Amino acid sequence: MSNKLFFFAEATTFACKCGKTHHIPTQKTLLGKEVLPCIPQVLSELNLGKKLLLLFDHNTYEAAGRETENILKRASFEVIPVLLEKPPELEYLEPDERAREHIGSFLFHEPDFILAVGSGVINDLAKFVAHRIQIPYAVVATAPSMDGYSSPGAPMLVGGYKITYDATPPCAIFMDLEVLSRAPLPLIQAGFSDLVGKITANADWTMRNILQGEYFCEYTWELVKGAMEILRENAEEIGKRKEEAIYALAVALLNSGFSMTMVGDSRPASGAEHLVAHYLEIMALHRKMNPSLHGLRVGGATVIVKKMYDRFLQELEEIDWKKSENYSFTSQEEELKIHFGPLFPFIEKDAQEKLKWDREEMKIANPSLLYRQLQDKLSVIPDPASVLRRAQAPQTLEELGFSKKMIREALLFSRFIRKRVTILDLLGKAGLLKEYVDYALS
Repeated sequence: MSNKLFFFAEATTFACKCGKTHHIPTQKTLLGKEVLPCIPQVLSELNLGKKLLLLFDHNTYEAAGRETENILKRASFEVIPVLLEKPPELEYLEPDERAREHIGSFLFHEPDFILAVGSGVINDLAKFVAHRIQIPYAVVATAPSMDGYSSPGAPMLVGGYKITYDATPPCAIFMDLEVLSRAPLPLIQAGFSDLVGKITANADWTMRNILQGEYFCEYTWELVKGAMEILRENAEEIGKRKEEAIYALAVALLNSGFSMTMVGDSRPASGAEHLVAHYLEIMALHRKMNPSLHGLRVGGATVIVKKMYDRFLQELEEIDWKKSENYSFTSQEEELKIHFGPLFPFIEKDAQEKLKWDREEMKIANPSLLYRQLQDKLSVIPDPASVLRRAQAPQTLEELGFSKKMIREALLFSRFIRKRVTILDLLGKAGLLKEYVDYALS
């Protein structure tokens, strides 16, 4: 498994040096040329049945849906097409109540399985519905835009707030290089930008491992790191849609998703940068704004979080952990209620735990170990903005339409939307978050 572009082509179970036994449930993952014609044979080998819901939107139908439908019908599959349309007031299709109800209206057909043709939202919707009704699902990827194809999570919008639900990964993933390479450039850049965010995500995970004793798996990091190093050196080829770069990007995103499956949650793939991206999406939708693409938000947030990390490492041994903002627990909770408004009930429990953690005593027993381990993760992409620029991807959140005020609020408040501790919480505990945010945005 030392090959930098290795990925799990078949289901497997293996003992890891981390002490756990990891399981990959996805039975077949095909990545390469001429993949679409292989779909009927693979589905038949997996004994999924002959009747399926085929999920797609207008764009993904043109990208691969029409060809997939025709291939399946020629192979005597009973295809029930389900067109997912975004509401007119939204820029993109969202995994909201309307989309789920629309899929639900086709379940009277009693399909044997679901086949998603698309990327983020369509894959998540298929994964969520299939898990809830306990039938298998597979996915035909139309863009290397995110790492959720092979992951166990399904983010859904509930009352305007995004909640990630546990779900079963696909039994098969089909990634045709010709289809992926034809994807709109912003989607390719979104996948690349999301991948750049793995440096701060794994730095956050490493930090929790050292300071809180949280479990950490070095293998999941190495699995993604190899492809990231290749892409770092060849970032320009992403913007040019070079097939070799698209292949490396697809491998990296697959492995990031597989890492989440191995660990059982999103720890290997999501840290402060994702909290900022999620916060901006939630608030944008709440305010009837265009949220932009998830991966692009992650990339812009990573640039800022990396800058905060760099300063933190420089000042690590000088930080006074007894210094803190003199807010009472009650006044801070009241501030959060005002800021989040009707969304506060969704974050209340996690926010209360964070506020309690802020007041626990902090002592870093081995600052030099923490420094070395964090640098190991962050040095893989030492200058995220430069790498994004070389890939012709946005480097700032302002480029995506977010105001400086909204970005600052995201950096100050996003830490309360999830229980997991990140660098934002560590700075909050030290009473340094506002100072670091202003520094990073200057």
